[in-house]
Amino acid sequence: MKQARSLFFLLSVIASHALYGATVEHKLIVSMHPLEPFVYIKHGNVTSGFIVDIYNQIASRLSHYQPVQVSSFARGLNILKQPPKRVMSPSGNVTLYHRAHLIVAKTPERLPAFKWVGPLLFDGAVLYKRSNDKRAFNQFSDIRRHQATCVSQRKVADTEIYKKYQIPFHETDSQLEAIQLLLQPKSRFDCTIISLMNTREILASAGYALDALTPMSIQLSPHAVYMAFSAETPDAIVTKWQSALDALDSQGLRLTYIQQYVPFYTEELELMLRDAVDNHSQ
Repeated sequence: MKQARSLFFLLSVIASHALYGATVEHKLIVSMHPLEPFVYIKHGNVTSGFIVDIYNQIASRLSHYQPVQVSSFARGLNILKQPPKRVMSPSGNVTLYHRAHLIVAKTPERLPAFKWVGPLLFDGAVLYKRSNDKRAFNQFSDIRRHQATCVSQRKVADTEIYKKYQIPFHETDSQLEAIQLLLQPKSRFDCTIISLMNTREILASAGYALDALTPMSIQLSPHAVYMAFSAETPDAIVTKWQSALDALDSQGLRLTYIQQYVPFYTEELELMLRDAVDNHSQ
C-alpha cells in the first residue's frame, strides 16, 4: 500500500511538471521549389529570385533565421498536411516545428487545407499552341472540336481548368517535359498551359525561342499566389508573417523586387489581374 502511494505521488509530480513546468515553443520551417524567375536553385541551395528577395525581407523583419529547405512542389504541399514535428528536450520542454511553403496558388480545392499569407503576386495562366499550328482556337469548344490534347506539368490549378472545360490532357512531372513533348516532331499533343510569369524562362531552359509557341485566343482566369502554412500553425505566427508582408507592400518594396526580375509586371497589370481574380471568385 505504501509503495502504491509512493508511485501515485511520483506520477503526480511528473504530471504536474508536464502541465506547469514544461514550455511549448513554436518554430517555422519554410520550403521552396525551383521555379524561375520566382526561385533560382544552384547546387541544391536557394540563391535568388523575386520570391526569395521578398521572403528574405520578411524573415529579416521577424528575426526568422531558419534556413530555407529545397523541395519539390508536391512534397512541399504533402508535408504541410502532416502534423507538426514534435521534439522534447531532456528537461521536458517541447518544440513544435510547423511548415510553410512558397509559392502556392490559392485555389478553391486548397483553400480549406492550409492557412495563407499573401497575396505575394497575381499570375495568369496562358494556353499555348505550336506556332506552326494554323488552327484557330478562340474558345474551349474549339479545342474539343479539333480533338486537341493538352500536355502540362501535374498541377492542381491546371487540372481544374482541363476538367472544368472537358479538355483531354496528359500530365507530366515537370513543365520542361511538357514543353518538350509538345514541340517534338510529330507530337501527339497540341497545347499546354504555362504561367505568364515564367514563360520566357521555361522556354529558354528547354532550348526554345519565345516564338516557338503562340498563345491561343482563350482567356484563362488568373490566380493569386500565396505562402501556404500548415493548418495547425498557430494563428499568431500566420498573423505576424501577414503583417510583415503588409508593411513591405506599403513601402512599395514587394512590387520593386518583382520588377527587378519581371519588368513587365507593372502596378497596372497587377490591378488588372487582381480585378479578374475578384470577379471570378464572386
